[in-house]
Amino acid sequence: MISGHTILKNTVYLTMSSVINLGISLITTALIARSLGPELYGKYIFGLTYIFLFSVLANLGIETMFVRKAAKNRECIRSMFMDIMHLKIILAVLTVVVIVTSVNLLRYSDSTINVIYIFSGGLFFQVLYSTIMSVYRSLEKMYIVAIFSVIFRLITAMIITIAIYYDLGLMGITWSFTIGNALVFIFSYAYLYKEMRILHFHINTSKWIEFILKGFPFYASALLTMIYTKINVLILSKMENELEIGYFMAAVALVETLYFIPDAIGIAVFPAFSRIYGYSIDALRKTYERMIKYVIIISAAVCVGCILVGGNILLLIYGNEFEYSIEVLNVFIFYWAFMFFDNIMSNLLFSINKENVQVKIMGLACIINVVLNIVLIEQYGYIGSAYAILATEGTIVVIMAGLLWSNSLKYTPDWSILRLTGVIALMIVVVRMLNNYNIVIAILGGAISYVSFLFILRVFDNDDIMYMKSIIRRGAHNVS
Repeated sequence: MISGHTILKNTVYLTMSSVINLGISLITTALIARSLGPELYGKYIFGLTYIFLFSVLANLGIETMFVRKAAKNRECIRSMFMDIMHLKIILAVLTVVVIVTSVNLLRYSDSTINVIYIFSGGLFFQVLYSTIMSVYRSLEKMYIVAIFSVIFRLITAMIITIAIYYDLGLMGITWSFTIGNALVFIFSYAYLYKEMRILHFHINTSKWIEFILKGFPFYASALLTMIYTKINVLILSKMENELEIGYFMAAVALVETLYFIPDAIGIAVFPAFSRIYGYSIDALRKTYERMIKYVIIISAAVCVGCILVGGNILLLIYGNEFEYSIEVLNVFIFYWAFMFFDNIMSNLLFSINKENVQVKIMGLACIINVVLNIVLIEQYGYIGSAYAILATEGTIVVIMAGLLWSNSLKYTPDWSILRLTGVIALMIVVVRMLNNYNIVIAILGGAISYVSFLFILRVFDNDDIMYMKSIIRRGAHNVS
């Protein structure tokens, strides 16, 4: 399969770094939540969510456009990068201005505004750092992206630990995000300059217009996606108190630690999808079918595992004060599963030049989500917001699947995937047996049994096994 080895290799790099980041994140999340308590923790997470709602303003779809173009023609990287970087600096400044202005117009408390001020400084550097990483994404050198993501997590973890040790409170913890992003931007640009010697200060505004026009469909889709996925927090902030937001965001933050799985696969497949589309639609269809099958296998394990032990993990990390977060967690994990499919399908739509269709889908998602949030939060409180985004995400996945089907890109389940129900049933038995002893043993035992039964019950068919063997042989050949 074309690019199969590259996709797997890059996914492994990103997954390994994300597993490390997950471990660091769980530790720092526990430290922050226990140090601040539900109310201040809600303020902290709300501040992060607020700036990320506006972060898309600094993108304009330029990075996605750049990655797709550079993946097909790597010669254009040197000629485009600095022009894009100059534009992104202007956009990052404008984004910070919009954040500062909007948070004052919405009349949040002074402490919340101060948190958002600090976070917006970190967002400025994160925008520039992300632009640098787009170069390595286009080159499919995901190990570079992986390394710098771990560096960022380590730096912020150190600063958070120091802030908690010296009792610097909410503001001290908040500064970790800004300082971490500033340092990782400096390190990443130094590395890029050492490799490519790309640096000039000639501002070419005509290129800016070209980039904005070409990137606009990607930007519109990203903007609507950001509004759709984050607007519920803004609605909650005006309809519920900070304590209930804290309960809601604790569950959301825990699920977000699992975003590395769809993100790693999505980042790896987008440039590969783009190249394959220019080569063979049949090869693209086969790659898409294989990816959807693996998404089903992964998401099924994560969702069932979360239902079985997720509540215990949440209380272990946050403490018993966050008991009311468990119901949100059990709903939000299914949103994560739908989002996984959304990620793959969106990348495929971008790869086949259907970004305008993606914009319309995200516009519809915004409308559905806002209406459902207002209705369900009024009826059921913060848990209603979780049901609203779950229903919305499920709807848009069905729409995307139908559109891809109409473009001859479809996934038809085979008999092997039906055996997955047996694998899940056996995993549940193992986890429940081991959970009486220790939650860590239960998680490890469940994971090992799940993977083992995938092979024993032949959920992985002959094509899967041959594909894996060819990748292993190719990897061994490359090492030798």
